[in-house]
Amino acid sequence: MRWLRWWAAGAAALVLLAFGAAAQSGAFWRAESRIGGGVIRSGTLDLRVGSATGQVSDYVMTGFGGTDLSPGAVTQKPLTIRNAGDVDMFYRLQNVRQSSAAVPLTLQVWLVGGESACPASAAPAGAALYSGAMIGAQVPAPPSWAPVLTPGATAVWCLRATVGAAATAATSTTVTFDFQASST
Repeated sequence: MRWLRWWAAGAAALVLLAFGAAAQSGAFWRAESRIGGGVIRSGTLDLRVGSATGQVSDYVMTGFGGTDLSPGAVTQKPLTIRNAGDVDMFYRLQNVRQSSAAVPLTLQVWLVGGESACPASAAPAGAALYSGAMIGAQVPAPPSWAPVLTPGATAVWCLRATVGAAATAATSTTVTFDFQASST
């Protein structure tokens, strides 16, 4: 009979422990908190690039480069960026990739008032945004963004590439500009 009492006491302790643990975790599962109301808006985020006469989502820039460029040679071209969506847009040049690092290039970027403010080779009239290596360029550097573009608004960047002194002769490269956009 003595073992029955010990068994009953042990079972009661086990039941008490199980209910005590369940009561503690039960409060966690029933916890709730209120958050303030917010407004959820939908919209279209659409960054387009190209020339003043037309912008697309996947633009091939012709004339930004050349053949038989020697070290120190410069090529310069405007790029029009447009908010084709219906929400305010923050944007930046997220990355620049080259197909061959054997042609070292530097990049300079200016924000200009229009395509005519970005002549073929003379210094542009505008705000300097970047000057540095072409590969991996970010303009402006994260976490910053270029000035916001409202729906339908455009910005014109003047891009200048300069061939580096260590360029390998008879080598070519292509350059890819990756942009990132975000809404407010």
